[in-house]
Amino acid sequence: MSEIVKVVVDAMGGDNAPEEPVKAAVEAVKEKENIQVILTGVQDVIEAELRKYPDYPKDRIRVVHASQVIETAEPPVMAIRRKKDSSIVVGCRAVKEGRAQGFFSAGSTGACLAGATLGIGRIKGVQRPALCSVIPSPIAPVVMTDIGANADCKPEYLVQFARMAAIY
Repeated sequence: MSEIVKVVVDAMGGDNAPEEPVKAAVEAVKEKENIQVILTGVQDVIEAELRKYPDYPKDRIRVVHASQVIETAEPPVMAIRRKKDSSIVVGCRAVKEGRAQGFFSAGSTGACLAGATLGIGRIKGVQRPALCSVIPSPIAPVVMTDIGANADCKPEYLVQFARMAAIY
């Protein structure tokens, strides 16, 4: 078996949270043997949702309590700074501390970008982080970079985005 990849999932983020993030976590650990999911958010709420799924490898889903939730309408940077125990901040902290290799949230895009920048940090030489999406194509997957959250871009940011996408 290959090395286990630990991914933090913000169980409180998105329009249909926590139902959809929990469902996705259960499906992921059932389909892929090398994934462990760490769900962040209000523990009692997440555990109640997990009880709907009696048949999954329980040793590969963990819940880490976060008492706060960042709402979509909140100013992102302010929310990250004020809500230190939010599911996004707790998830980013797990990545920074090496307890996980990745973080996912369907919640506030701006808060995720701010949380990653302030909580995890940037790659040396990268002035502005970018969001990306992988789009399937008939030849090979295409990485589309800077799909949101950057309202103004300088030419050097675009070059950095292209380099990051090429590496990804």
